[in-house]
Amino acid sequence: MSNVTQLSNTGGFTRMDNRIMDALMAIDLPARELKVALFVAKATINFQSGPTRITAAAVSKATNIHPDVASKAISRLLKRRVIFREGGARGDIGLCDPKEWVFVEGPNQTNRADSDQSNKVVSIASQTKTDDSLLYSKKDPLVTVPSEQITAPQGGEPAQVEKDSGVSFNGEDFQVSSDLITKWAKAYAPVDVETEIVRAAAWASANRPKKDYRRFLVNWLAKAHVKVANGVSEAGVPVDQIIDLYHRVCPNLAAVTVKTDKALRSMIVERWNESEAHQSGKGFWLPFFEKANNRSQVFYRGQNVVPRLEALVSRAVFREISEAQQ
Repeated sequence: MSNVTQLSNTGGFTRMDNRIMDALMAIDLPARELKVALFVAKATINFQSGPTRITAAAVSKATNIHPDVASKAISRLLKRRVIFREGGARGDIGLCDPKEWVFVEGPNQTNRADSDQSNKVVSIASQTKTDDSLLYSKKDPLVTVPSEQITAPQGGEPAQVEKDSGVSFNGEDFQVSSDLITKWAKAYAPVDVETEIVRAAAWASANRPKKDYRRFLVNWLAKAHVKVANGVSEAGVPVDQIIDLYHRVCPNLAAVTVKTDKALRSMIVERWNESEAHQSGKGFWLPFFEKANNRSQVFYRGQNVVPRLEALVSRAVFREISEAQQ
């Protein structure tokens, strides 16, 4: 009997670079991190594309692991340089060259695999953010604790589970549902919500905010809204000239009808002051608007929209367009 399996009618194949496959077999990764790495490989290499936007929800659906656990796995793979992210928490993700991966020298396998426990299938609903935490020590007797603390190691802090809040925090970045971003963008207009979330994450990674991350972000956005309403100093920034240049280079895009809009002007000032390269006048802004004029859509405030100046000078869109090839 032949042991060769015919693959002529499989419905397609997944492309995989041999170096990536060899590296995945050599690196010691927990099962869930390996699943995420394979998902990223399929989403990028298989479709012969570069980095792409990958959400924890998409990983969860494909791998049958909880979105919070998927988010943790992504963070660990970023730290080990197996994957990389362009931009902030919502940036595109791709696989790093295996030369950059952080391997563990020598065999480092444990008696207990990090994959599904006892080969049992566990539903996504039953998993929590601490589902991949350490087991209780077998040397110490178990202590009776409330059910909401049952996943915490003895002596550790109780697990904090965000129930249907739409917000999670992995220690470095906030993961916020697109529905919430859209809702907040309307409530706190004209605040650049995605930019403020990145700033809040930078503060939170060093200051450890309270566990109610949704309330923390709402308070942060409320303060940002007050600052935007008060405006910023335009000293030395040719805001009106930049708006006029936008109109000349992008005649088919939406015109700025209210040039005195404090929010729009403050965003232009912010982009101008971010870098000396942005302060070269037409030397920077002319090619920027030329590239923007070729776009039919940009991702702004949680959804794809037709480009307009307000969206173009938001931090994430501005960076993506300015770094893109002509």
